[in-house]
Amino acid sequence: MNLLAIETATENCSVALAAHDTIYQQSEVAPQRHAQLVLGFVEQVLQQAQLSRQDIEGIVFGQGPGAFTGVRIAVSVVQGLALALDVPVLGISTLKALGYSVCQQQQPAEQSRILVANDARMGEAYHCAFRWENGGLTELTAEQVSNPDNIETSDYDLYVGSAFKTFDALKHVESVAYADALPTAQALLGLALPIFLQQAVPIEQAQPSYVRNQVVQS
Repeated sequence: MNLLAIETATENCSVALAAHDTIYQQSEVAPQRHAQLVLGFVEQVLQQAQLSRQDIEGIVFGQGPGAFTGVRIAVSVVQGLALALDVPVLGISTLKALGYSVCQQQQPAEQSRILVANDARMGEAYHCAFRWENGGLTELTAEQVSNPDNIETSDYDLYVGSAFKTFDALKHVESVAYADALPTAQALLGLALPIFLQQAVPIEQAQPSYVRNQVVQS
């Protein structure tokens, strides 16, 4: 199916389209410019696939956690497109997409444990643990936001995310961490394609994941 994906929860503005058994993608690391870039990226991937908006059959979005403004941009764009096109949507964790993108590149051993932790600002980190199995990620913990001093880092095979270079409490694993990795819309597609038809919902039921109630625009 022709599936569009949008990820703007971090500094990476990323859009991808699955069509014709091909992934078309556009992305740019552009903090504060997501609102200006995202719809243009949508049009670019459609042009690359020689499709129109009316050919989109579903939309996947990074639901956070991440920068409040970035998450809201993705939700707003997806709301507008899904309502106009009358297509279902599926929100996927930004932390899961981040871990998946690194696992796709590194191909860790089956049953490897992955800790994903991103800088959440305000002296905290968003984090979640996963297990790599059968080419996908299984959640081992719920998404949380914590003081980095309280994040347990032992017994993991991969460490992914900006928190490992931002916080002194986590820098002891910096040499084995993929701290510069960013979530991508292509990773969202990889996670969504096997489950989209079973788990997609009407846009009215889609919800962002902020994890914490206190947010700041970033």
